[in-house]
Amino acid sequence: MSDFASAAMVRVLAQGIRELGLDPGDVTAPGDSARVDLDLKRTLVGRAIVQAGFAVLPQLGRGLHRFPSDPTHRALSLARDAVDLFARWRRLERYIHSQHRCEVLGTGDGWAHVRHVALNGAPAPLPAEDLVVLGVLAALLEAIGLRGVQVAVGGDLVRGDIQAYPEPDVAGLQELVRQGATAAWSFRWAHAVARPAGSGPCAAPTQSPAADAAWPQAARDAFGHLVADLTRSITLPRLADELGIPPRTLQRQWSHAGLSYSKILAEARCRAGAWRLLHTDEPIAEIGFVCGYADQPHFTREMQRRVGMPPAAYRREFQDGTVPLATRTRRPSAGGCS
Repeated sequence: MSDFASAAMVRVLAQGIRELGLDPGDVTAPGDSARVDLDLKRTLVGRAIVQAGFAVLPQLGRGLHRFPSDPTHRALSLARDAVDLFARWRRLERYIHSQHRCEVLGTGDGWAHVRHVALNGAPAPLPAEDLVVLGVLAALLEAIGLRGVQVAVGGDLVRGDIQAYPEPDVAGLQELVRQGATAAWSFRWAHAVARPAGSGPCAAPTQSPAADAAWPQAARDAFGHLVADLTRSITLPRLADELGIPPRTLQRQWSHAGLSYSKILAEARCRAGAWRLLHTDEPIAEIGFVCGYADQPHFTREMQRRVGMPPAAYRREFQDGTVPLATRTRRPSAGGCS
């Protein structure tokens, strides 16, 4: 098994734990890296199990609804339908070199059968990992606009499917965990009508990237102010003055959410860059410039570090087929940046 986990996944799980009224403890994923130590994810999942049992794990994925503008979630939630979503998830698995993969065994009108498997002789996913990924995929199906999403586990057992999402069969899931039979999933939803790209609960605003809803208002205000013009050099005192809030007050309000000026600025640049990669045909070098990066290599390094793939790969894998060409925005090239 890999020694790393997705930082975005860890943030989602921590938020999901909070929204269920449980305590995630001090386990937090840094906001400036695409990967974290796998033990961080395992510790977080372990805390959820201790407090509420294995049946709570599929519900943790709902935490992603609080991070609609995270570049990874944005790329996934732009899927046109369930088939497109599963394809995007598999591309993401390949990019992060995951040793576990979701095999889609079949899909139809309102259903999909999926199995969680190990790759190339790697250890099989643990039951807890099965249930966590199942829940994230269920939440993503909701994020692309599907309604009535349900997931059952263990369809290959004599006893039949055991409900896991949205209302889990607690005793049934516990028995499947004991048997190690949590890797076969049956998804159902009320309808499978394709939706316009970019619509749905997790879609970002059509005109600009946005901060996470889980951030305090002071952080969201600062984000919006910064993302409006990332090419200018703006210090914390200048930002505080323009927002009409003393710098120390801003810092105090941000710190409660583990944020700082440098973290908010870095998020603004990264999210603006990711949004432009998906929604415009601007050259990558120009995007780096208008998002405040020192140069194109700087933009590439930061996208690789924070999202897990460089700008060109992110655009190639997740823009194609999601935004009609006629609706994309093309800007005149900035001098020397095309």
